[in-house]
Amino acid sequence: MTAGSVQGDIGADSALVGREAVFAELAEILRTVRKGKVAAVVLTGPAGSGKTAVLESFLEHCRTGARGVRVLSAMGDEWEAQFALAGYSQLMLAPPLRSAKAYDGGPHLPAGPLASLSTDQVVNYASTLGTHLEGLQSHGSVVVAVDDVHKLDVESLRILTFVMRRLHGKKILFLLTLDPADAPRIPAGVLDYLTGHQVVRIPMEPLTPQQVQEVARRLHGIDLSVTAAHGLVRHTGGLPQPVTELLRELPAETWLSWFPALPPSSRLRARVRSVLDSASAALVAVAEAASVLGRSAGLHEVAAVSGVESVLDALDEGHRAGLLRLSVDQARSAVVFVEPGTAEAIYEQIVPSRRIALHRLAAEAVQPEGEKLGHRVSATPAGDQALAEELEDFAARQAAVGAWQDVATALFSASRLSLDIRARNDRLLRAVDALVGAGNVAEAQSWSAAVDALPPSPLRSSVLGYLSTVSGQNDSAQSQLEMAWRTSNPERDPQAAAQVAQRFVLHGVASWDGPMITGWAERAMSLTEPGTPAHVESEAIYGLGLYACGRLGEAEASYQRAFGHAAENAQKQRVQMGAGWLALRMDNVESALVNFESAAPTEYRGGSLRISLWAEAWLARTHLVLGNWDAAAATIARSSVRLETSRMPLIRPLLYWTAAELWSMRGDWDRARYYVSQAAVQPGTYRAMQVPASLARARFHEARADYESALAVLQPLTELDPWTEDRVSFWPWQDTYVNALVMTDQLDTADAFLTSFEGLRREREVPSDMARMAWARGRLLAAQGDPDTAREHFEAALGHLRGLNRPYLRARISFAFGQSMRRAGKRRLASSVLRAARDLYDSLGAATYVERCDRELKATGLDVGHLPDPADAVLTAARDHHLQLTAQEQAVAELVAGGATNKEAARALFVAEKTVQYHLTRLYRKMGIRSRSELAAAFRAGD
Repeated sequence: MTAGSVQGDIGADSALVGREAVFAELAEILRTVRKGKVAAVVLTGPAGSGKTAVLESFLEHCRTGARGVRVLSAMGDEWEAQFALAGYSQLMLAPPLRSAKAYDGGPHLPAGPLASLSTDQVVNYASTLGTHLEGLQSHGSVVVAVDDVHKLDVESLRILTFVMRRLHGKKILFLLTLDPADAPRIPAGVLDYLTGHQVVRIPMEPLTPQQVQEVARRLHGIDLSVTAAHGLVRHTGGLPQPVTELLRELPAETWLSWFPALPPSSRLRARVRSVLDSASAALVAVAEAASVLGRSAGLHEVAAVSGVESVLDALDEGHRAGLLRLSVDQARSAVVFVEPGTAEAIYEQIVPSRRIALHRLAAEAVQPEGEKLGHRVSATPAGDQALAEELEDFAARQAAVGAWQDVATALFSASRLSLDIRARNDRLLRAVDALVGAGNVAEAQSWSAAVDALPPSPLRSSVLGYLSTVSGQNDSAQSQLEMAWRTSNPERDPQAAAQVAQRFVLHGVASWDGPMITGWAERAMSLTEPGTPAHVESEAIYGLGLYACGRLGEAEASYQRAFGHAAENAQKQRVQMGAGWLALRMDNVESALVNFESAAPTEYRGGSLRISLWAEAWLARTHLVLGNWDAAAATIARSSVRLETSRMPLIRPLLYWTAAELWSMRGDWDRARYYVSQAAVQPGTYRAMQVPASLARARFHEARADYESALAVLQPLTELDPWTEDRVSFWPWQDTYVNALVMTDQLDTADAFLTSFEGLRREREVPSDMARMAWARGRLLAAQGDPDTAREHFEAALGHLRGLNRPYLRARISFAFGQSMRRAGKRRLASSVLRAARDLYDSLGAATYVERCDRELKATGLDVGHLPDPADAVLTAARDHHLQLTAQEQAVAELVAGGATNKEAARALFVAEKTVQYHLTRLYRKMGIRSRSELAAAFRAGD
């Protein structure tokens, strides 16, 4: 059985989505085994991770899809583990060893409870098993599979390990599954072997959201949204078993909207019921208390709520039953449940009166005020005006420090407990508004129908406008916010009017409209006192509006004032994000890094997930600029999970622009295409969405040397995001646009655009902007036939970056410099500059441009012996024909033989298309061939 055949088989096995790599690795190991090498593999993962499914499917493929492969299998079992040699007997009785002859001369199999075997007995049993395996493998390969090896009886484990250690040069594969949590059950010597270097360990990784989407589509016919997939992974830990159980059991409409939590599966309910039915009263009480307390289930709190004196004894019992465990780290200790969904399964079986009693006890046991109030709310099923007012007061205090999730939770509870309908509606509206402020847009959207149904009011319009803004709905946001302002009364209720004005500030930054940002921010700040939420949030963006109007000095001064007004709480997060945004644009990238890293976390001081996601998206961009590309990739991976679960389209293009550019540069085209698609937006959305979405596509096309497509994407930005005397663009796309014009021979258009851009008034020169203009001008001059002046501009561009840590931009400039000089015939200069570009790209892991630098260096014809040689095949083909090829001919031959068209080859080499045709004609004549296919055949023959 080949790896290819197994891969083909599992392609049709929809039950194993996400495990293709595991199958491929097993197939490759089996291939080496069939050549006469014993191998041992352990599939590791927690319960529900799919170990057994992978094992059984692989064994089925071995039985039915492979010739000469025999399978012996056994399964560990809790009950059978008390009997001596229970596992051993499964292997000896398994087909094809079912006949009595299998035991001729073998030791007697004892019956009854486990009794320790002597060393001689272990050796005898092992000898019998080893002899049978050797006999079987003489007729073909053998796979010995043991599922749940940690549940095998001790004597069988020792015998199996004895055999595995001593068989050599045989065609035998030992394939075992192991739950790491149960590894301590295995004798130390056996465990040392199973975790040692002789055994290949393959972890069963959690399913990714994309794999969960595939499972839903292929197994259940459900088109799961990205948000729902992320939510399902979060609730199940990505374990295949609970994922498939919930997809199978819950109605399809469950996945169409936001869900706060998911119910336990029927299997988990049954398991929990079985464990609790046989548990002591103390364990039941501890489990119920932990399910009520949730994340606050420390030992002290569990003891207080459960009433159990010896909580540790109950925990020991629960640990042995696989129900719960004690988690201890440097920060805290807590009672946690082993399997996701267990807390919900326990909580739902508690009768209502006991739930209320437990929540009252919890309210006395926990310390944080918000949690105390939450338990009191859960213990109050009917209306309670006094408690509603306490919640209102708590929400006001949390709003003052920007802890918007706490505000939302408190106001939703207050709304439910309100006896007056107007108070109930008002609190509901402000709760939804706080959800948006916290960044939980998915949950806020689930309330949109309820908000729509409420009577018209300034607050209702403000909430709908705010929600439309973060959802990327430009026109809807504009109309709702205008309605909110028209119907508000700044003199009678300045706080409410200031809140509407602050929503306009956010609307303005999403539109990158400087006058809108500054005008509404000034209005909001004039209506409020420094330190209040609307004042701080407006001031945090005000500096960006000043910069967008070209007032850089004022912008920097505004952030100095804002930091003075912001207290050391969640509100400071907004100021840090805005200040980092400006610092990044002004080349204070190291300062931007510090601000974004400080603004991103929300775990300890509350704050807004929306602001955190803005900060993380810009943090990824900052890492890219500084050359910390692995850090950028990690930031993207981390924040994309939170972004998709929050369902915040406004920020998606910004984050995925960096992702698309990063993976395009690294040559991972599938991943790059995915992020380009994730960054895409519909027409009519905000400028802050459209520009980065266009840049994601443009960078992708540029990395593939498809300058026509890049130009088509960039052209609309000249109108969408202009840089004028009164408006400063934030996104640096202008040099990329000029480069695309030059590479498509639109030199007059490039000259007119660049001349206009260079002539704009700037309050202060930004080094990276100067570098981009200079290299764009150098590129254009070289194409216009003035390489000497072009060189001056390229060198000036690199000079502007002197003293700055900007490896990516320096590499881009150096590559264009070298490519332009190579085309102008300045080969030694080109070689020197291209080598510098190559080294920079190589340090970044930018494989796409390392390859292009190598191609350019070959085209210079200098020092080719020091380079990796992807064109060895064509050189070999040339030698076979006793030919001498020029550097240009080698480069053209490599590209065309690889399938490039003349136009694509010309783009890649920065030469005219007719130049490519000229070199091809010479190649054909030299090699005695007449077509591209013959050239490709000669290329392949040289491999």
